[in-house]
Amino acid sequence: MSIRNRADSATIPSLRQCTYVSGNIMKIIHSQITAIIVTTILACNNQSNKLNNADLKSDTLVDNHITSQPLDTPRSFVKNYGVNDSNRLFVFVGQKIWVDALPSRTTDFDNGFKAKYLVLEKVFGNFPSDTIEFIAYDHYGIPAFSKYQNVLLYLSANSGTYYQQKYIYNDVYKTKDGRWAGSYAGDDYEHEYNKHTKIKPIIIQFTQKVAYPKKVTDDDGKQFTLTFPKPYFKTVGDSAYAIYGNYIDDLFKLKRDGYLTARNIFKNGKLVQ
Repeated sequence: MSIRNRADSATIPSLRQCTYVSGNIMKIIHSQITAIIVTTILACNNQSNKLNNADLKSDTLVDNHITSQPLDTPRSFVKNYGVNDSNRLFVFVGQKIWVDALPSRTTDFDNGFKAKYLVLEKVFGNFPSDTIEFIAYDHYGIPAFSKYQNVLLYLSANSGTYYQQKYIYNDVYKTKDGRWAGSYAGDDYEHEYNKHTKIKPIIIQFTQKVAYPKKVTDDDGKQFTLTFPKPYFKTVGDSAYAIYGNYIDDLFKLKRDGYLTARNIFKNGKLVQ
């Protein structure tokens, strides 16, 4: 063999050596490609997680979001008068400013309403402002008290939020002697606890005629005919005019000794604390 051939054989690798080197190179390239693919997948997953987390934060159907952002409760729709204001009962003559329905669900048992009234005259309890906001519930539809401009209202406070004593009120009107009075309160006189009451209905001289329709239509469109006992009312056509009634002090006492005692708010004429 010539010197050149020996030199060439020394510098040119054999076929076995080339195969070995090539195999190593392929392994290195494969491992690098694998690393790149894994890194890309992890990056995509991480980005996907970030997007999913962002979506969860804005999705109101996610439980975690609901617990961190509680739904509005009825008390959030009216003014709160402070946690220290827990008036067991506040009774006053109020003039309607507004009465609006609260958001409701089909599963709600009662219809909820928010109301604001001007305080015209205080009858029982303390309240510093000349207006008051409160919550009212009615199973049958719009609260009956809201149909009158001036009413004797009965409210109770819970942690500064006022609620109407359900279904308890008296529609009231000015009298010729400048006082407030209501028509004959048959439900109060007929209450079991008022069987022996010493309060009697009296003839009231209202400044304007107080009339009630004999036929009424409920929220479902059903019509009813109401009865108004004599001599407490005088019926003329489709209207009944109030003749007898009571001033607001006696109206309050009838409610106190009847319905409010049955609800354990009063006992023997005293407020239950």
